[in-house]
Amino acid sequence: MPIGTTREGPPASPGFAEGERVPQYSEMLMRFLVVVFSGLVGAGGGEDQPVRTDLPYALYCDIASSDCQQRIYDSLAVMLDAEGFEMPGIRTISVVDDACEVSSGVDLENLTGEDAESRGLRLMGFIPETSESVVAARIEYWINRVSAYYWRGSHVITIIDRDYDEIDAQVLLAHELIHAIQNSQFVLNEVSADADTDDGLIAVRSVIEGDAEHNAFAWAYELLGYEPDSIDWDALHDDSQATLREHAADPERALIDSAASFPYAYGFDYMTEVITTPGLPGRAAAFEAPPRTVFEVVTGPRSLPPSFDFPQVAHPSPLEGHSVEIESRFGAWYLYGVLRQLGLSHDAAWATMLGWRGDELAVYQSGDDVVAVWRVRFEDGSDGVTLEAEINGGEAAEARAAVLFGDEVFVFAAESQDSLLAWVEQPLDSMTASIVPKAARHRGGAVTPGNCMKVSGISLTTRTRLRHTSTYSAFVERTPASPMPWGQ
Repeated sequence: MPIGTTREGPPASPGFAEGERVPQYSEMLMRFLVVVFSGLVGAGGGEDQPVRTDLPYALYCDIASSDCQQRIYDSLAVMLDAEGFEMPGIRTISVVDDACEVSSGVDLENLTGEDAESRGLRLMGFIPETSESVVAARIEYWINRVSAYYWRGSHVITIIDRDYDEIDAQVLLAHELIHAIQNSQFVLNEVSADADTDDGLIAVRSVIEGDAEHNAFAWAYELLGYEPDSIDWDALHDDSQATLREHAADPERALIDSAASFPYAYGFDYMTEVITTPGLPGRAAAFEAPPRTVFEVVTGPRSLPPSFDFPQVAHPSPLEGHSVEIESRFGAWYLYGVLRQLGLSHDAAWATMLGWRGDELAVYQSGDDVVAVWRVRFEDGSDGVTLEAEINGGEAAEARAAVLFGDEVFVFAAESQDSLLAWVEQPLDSMTASIVPKAARHRGGAVTPGNCMKVSGISLTTRTRLRHTSTYSAFVERTPASPMPWGQ
């Protein structure tokens, strides 16, 4: 199989205890797992293929063997100037065992979709109408699209056995070993310490995952005999970014999924630019001062970011009696995805996204009434006209409305027209926000799935992009493409 998805750490929610097993599940959870497992049918590699021993050993060796693991780790440590650090432990588990581990800490109440977070994000269009809940969407993402992960706390890599093809298996392990090296060199918890919003988390993950993507491929290409200037990195980036944009535009896909996959397309591009010119010193600088926003990732490491003035609250004067259940800055990628799912072209949505200067989304609740408000700030009011027009001209089943106010657009989403009108009528120029202490606002953690995950958009054996050939090019070009476990 081609590389699926890797995650650099265990899911932050629901619970994920190392080695924990739950022998029995409730009927509700079992129904959910049956649906998830059905998507894994056919995810195996079918008939075993003979091992290609004409490849360099590190690209065909059995990644379950300690000798293979050590050989790959040592070569990566030399490449990244990281010799002397302890190699992580490595374990292999089945797809079913992985699903049980991921699901073991699930609060069944979070699968009903009746929580305010799920209802509010569904209203705003961040998860589809068909999604049971935010937690269910996260679990499905982790189970269907994760092939390996590195756990920072225990310094252990877990490989989920999906019958990977040679080269892909070794690059998969290399990607995770690079995460272990990153943690030894830069202490990843410190790198991500200030990422307390979805936007900030995706930006930091773009450095962490982009670095692992770039260096794992660079390592493999070097073993295959390619010179650094023979690799067409731009073509590789274009492939993964085009696929990601298609996913973001699909209304049947959750925007939180494409946001989780963003680092493997645009973070990959960002870190290629960092690494190929300044080299290892530039790489270290990126980890020391990672971008704060997705906007900085898409505009590149050489672009001077604008002066951001992020909104401090989603609504300056919320309707009386409503409390904030979750609040976060979601970032420019969510703006792009919303516009695409409303039918806007890539070029128009991208141009509008580049006018983004900040946002804040909150889900409010009063009794059984749930309302979502998304405040998006633009460089100037003309950039916000497109978002206002698309929201107000859309045919979404839920009640939504957008109000242009200066250089900001307030998007309201409610479960009834009466509730929507009540919120739209609230004043937007109140000074209430200035007296609401930041500590009083509740941030429920990032909504985007997982800590750090790797979405398979590129496989060395299926999407090679080179400017000229090498000793092993014939093998690479004729390797058949394998079906991805989750489709494209």
